[in-house]
Amino acid sequence: MNCTELSLENLKRVCIEAAKRIDSDRKIDLVIYVAKAGFPIAVYMNEVFETQILGIDAQRNGNWLKQMAGPIVKHLPSFVRNFLISMELKSKVHKQSSERNVHFHESIKKRKYCSYDNILIVDDSVDTGHSMKLCYQEVESQFPTSNVYSYALNVWDQSYDIFVTDYWSYVNTIIKSPMSKDSKEYDEFCRMYDEGTQGGYI
Repeated sequence: MNCTELSLENLKRVCIEAAKRIDSDRKIDLVIYVAKAGFPIAVYMNEVFETQILGIDAQRNGNWLKQMAGPIVKHLPSFVRNFLISMELKSKVHKQSSERNVHFHESIKKRKYCSYDNILIVDDSVDTGHSMKLCYQEVESQFPTSNVYSYALNVWDQSYDIFVTDYWSYVNTIIKSPMSKDSKEYDEFCRMYDEGTQGGYI
């Protein structure tokens, strides 16, 4: 299984390259990030799109387990972390439950009646496809006249049966990004998110 590590600087480069590729296909006039990990992706891509950014949450039932394990995983060697993630993916445990709690951030109230031609949903990874599918459906319901597209930093093959992502940068790759709790830039990511979203408002 492929593994890679991205700094904020490298993440920015990857996102801008992807945004330029998408921009050559169509003009994006609204970017919706899946919180929290999709936020820096949206910010960096928006250097190309120069449009509005909006947040949406898609919390998997049982995410509390990951939140509790986060401080422990942070101190594990990379090879152990990557092994645990690969075992988690191979177990297909997340396919057993497709339930997610999906809701827009508060700023949607200011924009839900706006008209957009092309909306792009961005996230760090599409694992099973359930979260992205539900986000996609929610965006379609709020903006029924818009064309909706999707981008993920990484896409796993196992997600294709549930949702087909339009654009991606990596396939079947375990990525240690600044959004990972064991990244040395995780605190910087959290500051970036809190300051840029007013604590999740945007």
